[in-house]
Amino acid sequence: MRLSRSRQFSSSKKEKRPSNKNTKLSYETVMVKKNKKILWQCIEKPTGSIICEHFFKEDADSVTKHQNKHRQWEPNGGIVEFLTLGNIKDQ
Repeated sequence: MRLSRSRQFSSSKKEKRPSNKNTKLSYETVMVKKNKKILWQCIEKPTGSIICEHFFKEDADSVTKHQNKHRQWEPNGGIVEFLTLGNIKDQ
């Protein structure tokens, strides 16, 4: 009777890649009031991530327009969490 059995581990581990999400991302500019200040946020839809926050609408619109034109984060399913300012659902 054996007390210890050797375990067989598969030596060929597959590389984990982001899944192919077929979600269509879009970005919009939203006005938000914080501490009696009016700020403009660029929001990623459908994830609800806050991309940037600016005092002037033109600055937020330029980011929104660039992201809608190029959609560079679409293959990853959206902008990664550590690059965002948070989520709209958290506020």
